[in-house]
Amino acid sequence: MNLRRLKRIVLFYSMITIGLVTIVTGFILYFWPHGPRSGQLIILGFQKQFWQDIHMYFALFTAILIVLHIIENRACVRMYVRETLKG
Repeated sequence: MNLRRLKRIVLFYSMITIGLVTIVTGFILYFWPHGPRSGQLIILGFQKQFWQDIHMYFALFTAILIVLHIIENRACVRMYVRETLKG
């Protein structure tokens, strides 16, 4: 297996894994109770601030991985754009 193929595989699976973590933390935060002292609740061993921090950092990391994925596959992206604009 060559290095380029290995890079693509690692990039793809890390995007999937980190993206799923972002989705799960987003659901946890969405369904978190609202109101006074709701930040003091503990869900799965962590308070709300921890879940917010993890969600933000993982979402940022997901966006970075998506940009790297687009850069790695820029030839395909160019082809798709050309074919789409040709109409």
